[in-house]
Amino acid sequence: MQPGTRLTIRLGLTQILGWGSSFYLPAILAVPISQALGISTELFFWAFTVSLLVSGLLGPRIGKAIDRLGGRKVLPYGSVAFAFGLTLLATATEPVQLFLAWIFMGVGGSMGNYDAAFATAVNFFGDKSNRVIAGITVFAGFSSSISWPLTTLLLQSFGWQQAVWFWVAAHLAIGLPLHLTIPRVERREIPDMTGPIRKMVRNRFRFDPLLVVFAIMFALEGFIVSSVNTTLPFMLGELGASIELALVASVVLGPSQVLARVLLLALGNWATPIRVAAISILAHPLGVIAIWLFGTNGLMAFVILHGIGVGLNPFIRGSLPLLFFGSDRFGQRQGYIMMLSKIVSALSPTLLTLLLLFNPQLAIVVTFGMGAVASLLLVWIYLLFKARNPKHPETGEIREIS
Repeated sequence: MQPGTRLTIRLGLTQILGWGSSFYLPAILAVPISQALGISTELFFWAFTVSLLVSGLLGPRIGKAIDRLGGRKVLPYGSVAFAFGLTLLATATEPVQLFLAWIFMGVGGSMGNYDAAFATAVNFFGDKSNRVIAGITVFAGFSSSISWPLTTLLLQSFGWQQAVWFWVAAHLAIGLPLHLTIPRVERREIPDMTGPIRKMVRNRFRFDPLLVVFAIMFALEGFIVSSVNTTLPFMLGELGASIELALVASVVLGPSQVLARVLLLALGNWATPIRVAAISILAHPLGVIAIWLFGTNGLMAFVILHGIGVGLNPFIRGSLPLLFFGSDRFGQRQGYIMMLSKIVSALSPTLLTLLLLFNPQLAIVVTFGMGAVASLLLVWIYLLFKARNPKHPETGEIREIS
């Protein structure tokens, strides 16, 4: 088995655990846990939001640690943080402990989910990491398909506490050993002020415009992905779908994501980061157009297109900055680029829900507008890349033969 395949399997399996026991957990357990603690479901989701904010704010530090030490020295702590946070959740009797639980799970997410996994892959394979990144996203695409029915079964059979304890055991028995088997890398010295921070100091705190463009583009996409995914059944109902159609369409979302990621691997060299980014970013606006053209008859097309966009989004989060900035200090730079996206993603479900309650059509106009602006930013990024790298294969002009 090739080294890239082994690393893909290790990181892919731990992505299923990480996402399944954190991001996808509230969909099943928010209500029973809130009832057991005697709090509102809204307060539970505020604790969840804090978790996402913690994950985003820690991103640059975790990325820099992976750049310097490698994933073997960082990701195992993510498994421990997940397990400790879930232990606090399973034993929670008051809101303070609930918030502490989600804070530790946010730490676990910063050390174990997508950006940490991508940084680990780039730490090994540098500019040739795209296939590993794509493979990791294929595994992660099964997170909801596995975790939702499994958590539901455990909830119905044993109760919410035992369901949470299962995920504690999974992190300690599966995730931690897999992270401990990641190959070691030689320690690298990274100066304290690097990347965008160093450039801001040198330029009297003027921002690097390219990093800002990337951050805004991914923040817009983060709002669309996080808000629509977490509110989809409610959103479809507000747009006129019957309960049956909303449920069927929601089920289609997961397979659409996985299919997009499998095709990403199958297309091989054709699936360059910029081409994939164009498909991913345009998919949601095209789905909204289907609703405008066909009404409720276009909702299924909307879900499929949105699912394709969501499925490809993690790949472009890793591959597009890698293409443009290179592999040097990838983890730290990625942390800064994705910080705004993670903060926006944490707040977006609540914001979109308020928009849907106010005016469902306005809500999809807003998400369409975000997708359109993100598309324009991608065009800008492509033109800059083309101007700086006229002979690079990604431009489609001159292909170099290695």
